[in-house]
Amino acid sequence: MANYLKDPNHLLVWPVWKEVTQNDLFFCNIGIRARYDMTGKELLDACVDAWQLAKDRSYKLSLIRADGQRVIPLDTNQSIREIGLRNGDPIEIDIA
Repeated sequence: MANYLKDPNHLLVWPVWKEVTQNDLFFCNIGIRARYDMTGKELLDACVDAWQLAKDRSYKLSLIRADGQRVIPLDTNQSIREIGLRNGDPIEIDIA
């Protein structure tokens, strides 16, 4: 993992499925590898794969920060660097 982060284009994010945080079953989280040049849609696909969620549903991602949540746009070609994600950011996955 340490070698992965030596590349300036790589980061780790912590996606959390919202339904898990809403009950007593939340006891762990999943870290995924990402790249700063990914789009929001590519990041969503990686998060859905990591949590093994149903691919026939629509989801949204929210960036969780101390000053509140911000929805991550999925319909643009902006990179996640341009969107403002940082290494180690927690992300919430919810049904759109």
